[in-house]
Amino acid sequence: MKLWQMIVVYAAGAILLFVYRNELADWLLEHQPSPFIAFCLALCFVLFPVLPYKIIIGTLGFLYGPWLGFVVSWSAATVASIVLFALVRSRFRQQGRVYLAKFDRMEKVSRLMEKHPFAAILAARLIPVLPQAIVNMYPALLSIRPGVYITASALGKMPAILLFSYLGQQLFVNTHNALIVIGVYAALLAAAGVGYRIWAKRA
Repeated sequence: MKLWQMIVVYAAGAILLFVYRNELADWLLEHQPSPFIAFCLALCFVLFPVLPYKIIIGTLGFLYGPWLGFVVSWSAATVASIVLFALVRSRFRQQGRVYLAKFDRMEKVSRLMEKHPFAAILAARLIPVLPQAIVNMYPALLSIRPGVYITASALGKMPAILLFSYLGQQLFVNTHNALIVIGVYAALLAAAGVGYRIWAKRA
């Protein structure tokens, strides 16, 4: 499939999902489909981000409980990240690397990520500063083994997805517990951010 054809197909899928996003979300809440159907729907919302994925995670946590909701949300996010990584690496790696080479700062980031791929990808997932779509695609342009990317990416997604899955249930059951969890997570993020800055400077 040529590039323009891929763009047309993706745009059509995104528009279709955007138009029916509210209906799909309402259907999910009203019918509580099987976890597999919920996984497929969540996968669509990751690949075509017409709704914040945190809303989908919270909804699945509310419907299926925090643990099953986490498994469904995490599985969909992980599969989507693998699909995007494979697509970018197979079709756009050469052009993308040439483009990155034009910017000194980007080249510095690229070298750091290639030198410490697992830690860099894990940190990018744990500290949600960058858009996750960039974290999905950027490593695909570099000399990073797929296994390293998949493992670090999958592990890095766990804390945030588990948090929002838990909050999806607790916000309607125990607001006090939900606020405590949010506070603890924010503190952990701040600590992780400081630790990563120190590590990056030394690296």
